[in-house]
Amino acid sequence: MLERLRRRPERLTGWVALAVWAAQPFGLGPLLGEALDPTRELFRTAASWALWGWWLVVLVALALPRPLMLTIARVGGLAAVPAAAWASFETDDNATIALGLVSAVAAAMALLSPALADRFIDGVSYGDERRFVLRPPGPVLFAVLFPSWAVAIGGFVAGPAFLADERWVLGGVLVAIGWPLSFLAFRALHQLTNRFLVFVPNGLVVHDLTVMRDPVLFVSPGIVGIAPALADTTADDMTSSALGLALELKLAEPVKVLAIVGRDTHEREVRAILIAPSRPAAVMQVAKERGIRIA
Repeated sequence: MLERLRRRPERLTGWVALAVWAAQPFGLGPLLGEALDPTRELFRTAASWALWGWWLVVLVALALPRPLMLTIARVGGLAAVPAAAWASFETDDNATIALGLVSAVAAAMALLSPALADRFIDGVSYGDERRFVLRPPGPVLFAVLFPSWAVAIGGFVAGPAFLADERWVLGGVLVAIGWPLSFLAFRALHQLTNRFLVFVPNGLVVHDLTVMRDPVLFVSPGIVGIAPALADTTADDMTSSALGLALELKLAEPVKVLAIVGRDTHEREVRAILIAPSRPAAVMQVAKERGIRIA
């Protein structure tokens, strides 16, 4: 068991995230309870039921390592931080505030772990496969990710909150507008889970439909090596401008790919490409185990 945990740290990360979230009723719960205590009974009761439902949905998602569950867990679980921040302004007990904030931040850190993402992406692997998530494109990270998350959460919560406060017209309008927007934002965030690379018995597949029209298999005999990219590399950039360390996959012979440039698709021959996995060291370790040279 210890050897399996050493080789697959994402499994341990998954259990840690599950445990941290399971403990939220004892950490964040008292803070939210005190913040809701002065509110009207109908609103307080509805909010309490909603919070328990929120906690349970994320808990179940964390127990089922699948790409969709990763999106649900992250979108829902990260809401703990703004919820704790709001409750902190409604509460005077410093100890309760500190415990709630620490619990919320701990949950966010666990949910944002790259190893956790790899565990959920790898959850749909079959046979002798191993999947690793790719880092989000740089422009998406800054311009789309947070606004989409805010719309996904705010659009879903705002309407029911006003309805619970007996503001029927405004609540109904916000449900009618906010829920479709929330669904669209959630779907956009979920698309990020479709960017991954997967080791298969005969090589490595890059599955990133933001830069290539179709997934591309690079067979092991045709791979010269994989290693961190140098600053002056001439390899074709397939990272979608992702931030952080990129790996260079060097090929023995040119391989044709259908590269996406803007709204057009161009056939291109590549001899080396850049990829940006969230955990480059883990990718190189698995590549080495599968006989791909680190160079």
